[in-house]
Order: sequence, then structure tokens, then C-alpha cells
Amino acid sequence: MSRLRVFTALFALMAFAGCVKNEIPANRVFSINDLANKKVGVIEGTTAEIYAADFGGDTAKIYVEKYPTLAETVDALLQGKIDAVLSDDVPAKVFADKNPFLRILNETFKEESYAGVVAKENWGLLDSVNIALIQMRAMGVYDSIFDSYVGGLTQYHIPQDSVSGPALKVATNAEFPPFEFRCQKRGVVGIDIEIARYVANYLERPLEIIDMEFDDIIESVRSGKADLGLAALSVTEERGQIINFTDNYATSKVVVMVRSDEEKSPFQRFKDSLLGN
Repeated sequence: MSRLRVFTALFALMAFAGCVKNEIPANRVFSINDLANKKVGVIEGTTAEIYAADFGGDTAKIYVEKYPTLAETVDALLQGKIDAVLSDDVPAKVFADKNPFLRILNETFKEESYAGVVAKENWGLLDSVNIALIQMRAMGVYDSIFDSYVGGLTQYHIPQDSVSGPALKVATNAEFPPFEFRCQKRGVVGIDIEIARYVANYLERPLEIIDMEFDDIIESVRSGKADLGLAALSVTEERGQIINFTDNYATSKVVVMVRSDEEKSPFQRFKDSLLGN
């Protein structure tokens, strides 16, 4: 490329970067206390929505903006439509690791536990799922799954046994990586899907994954449309009044994700790459 073309490209990129910077407001949230009177995005139907609504009382409340998926919530943050995102830590880290314009505050907003959900009257299935979960822990299967999807250290997957009989219908929402998400080659995958396969194998039943809206999962289990719900569901007293939780299989933190003001601009990164920095 000629020197003239290089500088022409640099000028165009600088102009573009300048426009983007002007359109997106600078980050205003540097601590949890800064969330007061700010627009904060959450996934509809999650515990983060409840925590955000309860924050600050009348004088320092959060203005909650609800979105169907974490991807849409993050996109609104990057566009400057909201000031921050409340999300579980592992999925938030997946997005922050892939985008230099995102960062996660060091403070923890709330600590939680994840569990599956089974209908109140289905005690036999609840006991069987809990035994399978205990077995997974004892055999080190949990560690292998989490190392694969969170640490990226392995490519561990649970094979589906070839069995007949009624399918174990598992409701999930494939919008929450790494717990459940869509893969072009393998369909719906993730930590919860691996757990579902293990449980189905333990029960000697084929597995049917039902991908649905997050808000519909508990009701689908209550009504019998699904046998089990696995979707990084946080254990809460309110949910426990209408559904049975399995044993906990993961701990989680609700964290605050914001725009990063510390990263280099596209122009600076492009210039550094040309100069070898």
C-alpha cells in the first residue's frame, strides 16, 4: 500500500472513530453506588431485574430497562442507550472478553446459586436428578464440564447414550453462554446441556432440549410441558414457593458491566499495528 493510501485510510478511520466516540456517551458508572438514577439493562425475568428494581429506594433508584437476551442488553450498552448492565458473572465475562469496549466492575452486586427446577409433585424425578448431580461431583464430571466451557482448557462433552422410552424434556433458553447457547454444528450446547445429557443417561432416557423464552421455563415445568428446567436459574425463595429446586450445581455473582473508557480507540489500535507497537 502506498504512503498516500495509508494516510488516507488513517484519516478516514480517525474520522469514523471520532464520530463513534461523540455518539456514545462516556461511562458514568465506576462503582455500584453510581448506579443511582441511571438506566441499567437486565434480562427480563431474571433475578437481576428484581435486584435492580429494589435498589436505592425512591431517591437513588435504578431505571430498569428490560431486554429478552444478554446479547441485546450488551448491544444497548455499547450504543449508549443504557449506562450499565446487571448480569451473572460468567456470561458477562464471555462478552467482556470478546469486546475491548466492555469491562466489569470489581464489586459484586449479589451472590447467588444455580439449580434445576422440577414440578412440585414430581418428587421421584427430583430425587433422581439430585442423585445424578451427586454422582457427577463424585466422578469429577462437573470439573471437566466447567473447565471446558469456562476455562477453555479441554473439549469435554458428555456423549448421549442410545436408549429408548419417553424422552426427558428439558426446558432452557439458549441465550446465556456458556451455560446454554447455540452452536452451528451441534445445536444448543453449554454447561447446562452437558448436565442434562448426564441426567438423561442416568435415567436411561433419551434427551429432548426445548429452547424457549427464559420467562416461560418455570411455567412449562409446572404445567408438565417439560420435565426439568436447566437455564442457570437462580435459587430464590419466591421461585421455591411454586417450583422445586434441585441441589445447587453452581455459584454465581451478579456483576455490573459498563463501557470501558480505558481501551485504545480503533484509530489508535490501527496506528499501533502499522507502527509495530
